Amino acid sequence: MKNIIRQMIGFTFGIFYVFMIWYLSLFIKREKALQIVGHHITRLAKGSLKYWVPYIKNASEFDLLRSKMKGNLKFWSPLFDVSIVKDDQNTFKVHVQNCPFCEAFIKLGMPELAPYVCEGDWEKAKSNKHKWLFEREHQIGTGDSFCDHTYKRIVGS
Repeated sequence: MKNIIRQMIGFTFGIFYVFMIWYLSLFIKREKALQIVGHHITRLAKGSLKYWVPYIKNASEFDLLRSKMKGNLKFWSPLFDVSIVKDDQNTFKVHVQNCPFCEAFIKLGMPELAPYVCEGDWEKAKSNKHKWLFEREHQIGTGDSFCDHTYKRIVGS
């Protein structure tokens, strides 16, 4: 049941953007349509992360980021299977085992859109580069079986 709900949410989100690519491709080149729609997907993904990655004022509040993020992950559990793989004073790392949005784009025949979802994480990290560091080696949107999100304390804060 959980997977059906995830797929329904992913497809509801994804089908709109797939339709937009098709529609825009009637008037402009497909590559340009992908860029336009992809940029919108990234902005939306970044915006949704305010419910995943909590706001902190500065780098010295990294402990607050870690503790709040643990609670936020529970909020997202209906959509994502997330496990905390490292949680210490300087690092908070999670593995995300599924992404209904990337998976929907792939199943809808538009795998080119999936990386734009992942790009939202990087954009969020750029906006917070003075508060915490972000690392990722794997992402579902580019074909990996999971995403790893690593948040690190900025040493010296």
